[in-house]
Amino acid sequence: MMQKQSPMRMRRPLLRKNNQGRTILPSLLITTSRKTSNRVRSFSRDLCTVLSGTERFNRGGIGLQELSARIHTSGANGAVVISMRRGNPSLLVFMNQMGKEIYTVKMESAKLRREVNPGNRVRIAGIAGVFIKTRSSEKTRDLGELLGSLLNLEAAELPDPSDAPVDENWSMVWLEDLPSGKILWTHYHSRDKFEIGPRIRVASIRRNI
Repeated sequence: MMQKQSPMRMRRPLLRKNNQGRTILPSLLITTSRKTSNRVRSFSRDLCTVLSGTERFNRGGIGLQELSARIHTSGANGAVVISMRRGNPSLLVFMNQMGKEIYTVKMESAKLRREVNPGNRVRIAGIAGVFIKTRSSEKTRDLGELLGSLLNLEAAELPDPSDAPVDENWSMVWLEDLPSGKILWTHYHSRDKFEIGPRIRVASIRRNI
């Protein structure tokens, strides 16, 4: 059950190595469709930066069967594959540990971090959580629960990003309904509360299973 206006249980980011040199498994794999563009690659790098604990890799010629095997052997909760249309990010296809497509998120637009806040290139040390604007729609809450489950985070409702009870050099996922019926999915700096991007306008969400 989603918490309402309550403090998040913060978890340290999932790093590739801990202090003893032991490997920590990624929470989510991030890659692109085989046919991609420089802009989509930049978008995938931005997502990986703000979603600490994820792992990005170049798809190359890897087919779906090989991709499924890579997800399974990585120990990650799943993967997201970024597809493009006319050179821009257009779809986010979420897959589970077995490589099955579970959700498809259609993007109306996607802005890179450098386009959202050109003057602030902060270094992100971790991720604080998934925060959803109070009284958001069911589909926005569903997206928040999906991201939380894949990133090993809890989802919580807040009136505003500035209300997040976090004072760390971390990122925070922010979701809210837009007047147009679309969903705003963006990212804030958890300590200073300014938007760092990338910023996504979600047109639709389809559950595949």
